[in-house]
Parts: sequence; C-alpha cells; structure tokens
Amino acid sequence: MPLAMGISSIRLIAAALLLTGLCSCASQSELTAIRLDRDNPKFKTRGCQDTLAAAEAHKELKTTRMVASPILLFFSGGLLLPVVAANAGFDTVDQVDAAKLAENCGGKPKTNSAIASDVAVGAAVGVATSTLTVNGLTAK
Repeated sequence: MPLAMGISSIRLIAAALLLTGLCSCASQSELTAIRLDRDNPKFKTRGCQDTLAAAEAHKELKTTRMVASPILLFFSGGLLLPVVAANAGFDTVDQVDAAKLAENCGGKPKTNSAIASDVAVGAAVGVATSTLTVNGLTAK
C-alpha cells in the first residue's frame, strides 16, 4: 500500500485511536454490576435481576458510542457540541441506572452530586479528545 495518506489523515486516525482507548472502559452500570455483593439478600430479588438485565444495554451502547463518536465527528466536519452533548446524555442515563442498580441490589448508590461530577468529567475528557480529532480534520 503506497504512503498516500496525508498528515491530517494520520492525525485523525491517531486521535480516533486515542479516543477509543480513553473510552474503552466499561459502562458505569457494568462496573456497578461487577462490584455487587452476590451474597446480599437483595441480589436475588426480581427487581435486582431485572435491573441487572437492563444494565447490559449500557455495555453495548458504550461500545457503539466508542466507535460512532469519532466517525460522527469526522462526517460532521468537526461539529463537536452535538457529539459531546449526546455522549453526556448517554453517560447521565448510565450513571443514574447504575445508581438504581446499586440500590435495587443492596449496594451503595452514588449521590446525584457524584453523578453530576462524573458526567462533567466525562464531558471534559470528551471535549479534550474530540478537539484532537477536530484539529486532525482541519490540519493541512
């Protein structure tokens, strides 16, 4: 394969790989499910098991977002705000559902302020890594 790839393409690929690496961690719902005490009596309840089943959707959504975010950013011509806003929204739902999971299964749920703080940090990381991708798109 000839080296026809320009510097901006290389930067875009590097930024996408960086974003993938930073976002490849598990969803908050998945992490909460892993940390649950399986010997807790609430763990065996129907409410807990239903919430655990619903947590699987967050895992799949996190994986999809990890791939889709850089692609959407690329095809949008670098429109950062909609991608970051959508990801912050998905993070908020994941965090809230993780708190419900912990509560239903006998764990300690995060407070609303802790959830807000985690979502804000995630959005800031998203902006920082997406800026790398935007710069890769506009570099000539």
